[in-house]
Amino acid sequence: METIGGDLRQMQRIPLATAQVDALRIAGAAASYPAGTFLARPGEPVDRFVYVEEGEIELVNPYTDERHLPSTLGPTQFMSEISLLNGGAWSMAMRAVRDTRVIEVPREAMLTLMSQIPEMSDIIITVLSARRRRQLEERISSLRLIGEDEDRNVRRIAEFASRNHIPYISLPLGSPEAEAIAHRCSIAPAVPAVIFGRDVVVTEPTPDKVARLLGLNLDFGNDEVFDVLIVGGGRRGWPQGCMREPKVSARWLLKMWRSAAKPGPRAV
Repeated sequence: METIGGDLRQMQRIPLATAQVDALRIAGAAASYPAGTFLARPGEPVDRFVYVEEGEIELVNPYTDERHLPSTLGPTQFMSEISLLNGGAWSMAMRAVRDTRVIEVPREAMLTLMSQIPEMSDIIITVLSARRRRQLEERISSLRLIGEDEDRNVRRIAEFASRNHIPYISLPLGSPEAEAIAHRCSIAPAVPAVIFGRDVVVTEPTPDKVARLLGLNLDFGNDEVFDVLIVGGGRRGWPQGCMREPKVSARWLLKMWRSAAKPGPRAV
């Protein structure tokens, strides 16, 4: 499997510096969540960056409502996903274990801060990439595919998810877990299906429908202006590593821009 980030279990945790937290506090607002409150659910937009000042937040299994991992987020840690960068949706549910106080920074303000404070940006992107890697390796996901081997449409979703580093869980048709999920979603147990979250059945599944659930679709207006337009930006069309690391992509684009700005013959 291609690596999109470091191994979260072996990484040394680097907390944000005091000045960086102060910048979050200025750009955001304080918020408090009682124990048991969900801060995020699968499919909801990642519209804010959440820094934990006091309390505890856990990752929740969307099918059992139980804690999904033994580790939790505590003071000086932050709650976010890599989809913060592109305006995507939460892939997992997050819940306050006990009364929790946080700083919440709106997504656009957070992206501005990250562009202004590269040291903070490096820490955040490194952690978010490592979290996504762990999701992929351990199949931590709210997207479940039933009957991938038997159904062409479900198989297309699996190929789309793999190509875009989207974690998913594949269940054989007729397996006990697949039948339990089918019963919960009120669908026939012997029918292939795509399930998102606790009970959202994607009828006539297509990559576009799944992309919309994950907030990956990009609907542009005719009057929008962009500095860079990439067509066919699959892994073969980019330099090695650019599709895996946002920082690498930015550096590569900057290199191309500088190359194009130089006088004389050049190849871009």
